[in-house]
Amino acid sequence: MTALAELLHEIYLWDYLTTVTKPIVLYGMGNGADEILDRCAVRHIPVAGVFASDEFVRGQQFRGFTVKTYKQLHQELGDFIILIAFASELPDILKRFYHLAQQHETYAPHLPLFGDKEIVSPQWLQDRLPHLEAVYDRLADEESRQCMLHILRYKLTGRLSELAFVTDRRQDLEQLFAFGPKETYGDLGAYNGDTVAEFLELTNGHYEHIYAVEPDSKNFVKLQRFVELEQLRNCSLLQRGIWRDEEELPFAAKGGRMSALDGKGKKTTPVTSLDAIIGSRDFTYIKMDVEGAEKEAIEGGRNVITRCRPKLLIAGYHHDDDLWQIPELLWNLVPEYRIYLRRHPYVPCWEINFFAACGGEKVKSEEVAFGRIRPPLGAGNRAWHGGGGKQSLLI
Repeated sequence: MTALAELLHEIYLWDYLTTVTKPIVLYGMGNGADEILDRCAVRHIPVAGVFASDEFVRGQQFRGFTVKTYKQLHQELGDFIILIAFASELPDILKRFYHLAQQHETYAPHLPLFGDKEIVSPQWLQDRLPHLEAVYDRLADEESRQCMLHILRYKLTGRLSELAFVTDRRQDLEQLFAFGPKETYGDLGAYNGDTVAEFLELTNGHYEHIYAVEPDSKNFVKLQRFVELEQLRNCSLLQRGIWRDEEELPFAAKGGRMSALDGKGKKTTPVTSLDAIIGSRDFTYIKMDVEGAEKEAIEGGRNVITRCRPKLLIAGYHHDDDLWQIPELLWNLVPEYRIYLRRHPYVPCWEINFFAACGGEKVKSEEVAFGRIRPPLGAGNRAWHGGGGKQSLLI
């Protein structure tokens, strides 16, 4: 039996919760708690209470429950099962989650991010096993294969222990990719400039050109301010969504990281494709974190990806099928891609990323160490070496 097939013997969290006798309580409020309560109701799983971090408890009501502190619920119920109902990457919050798991049976149920009707379950795994095994066998290293197993085991069981298998994003970028002084970077889902800043640190501020794309108007203003403050040269900004072609699509503008193309969005936004942006220009590195439209973005960049074979960092957690569909798409375009799977600290199982590069993609040691030490961000630096071209521009 293969390692992936063995996962079919794991106890599915939602089935398990129908059998327990200990009280079940939720930690957190909001959309995640709504989704968990709805799923519990469908499965006739009783919920005994809701608690929040002490600083958020003000005697408020949530879905018929008086929100209490952990101490209050512990005094009332004694031991109980905790279902974590909100997401975080903050170290202090993650530490709190794992501390609770030492005190009580604690789970973080896997929930769909964008309302997908099918998410990981024993049946989902059974139906997709051939695709998953093909990707598993072809991943670039054993760490990637172990990462896939932990991701799927978590999504079936909700166990926090499976989420402890993480790596450091910056170290992954430095170890899996080689950056030289003539990079042309496409930041798809540029948010407020944080991943442009990451790119500048990776290249010590030496590059050919940056293309940063962000559809949300509030985020785009922050992105502009960042670029102006850093006085970046050869940096083109585009307020668009990324898709397989050029059109106008519904958009949920939330002024944050969760802004996304959404059929239920109250606004619309123009979208474009990677091929339309880049045309015949060369590209060396692309980051895609476009809130669930990654597969469409790849399809809209097939010419650039096939021709340039750039390094790719692609988010793989917005839809469960991304775990196998994104690698298949990339290998169909560039069979030589070596694809690594990594996950970075988050509860629940967000921040799943694919790193794709062609084999033998290396730069000489003197190219890795090019340039002087990068000056600190936010100081209005003039030290970024963008090929000596024009200041940032809107396209």
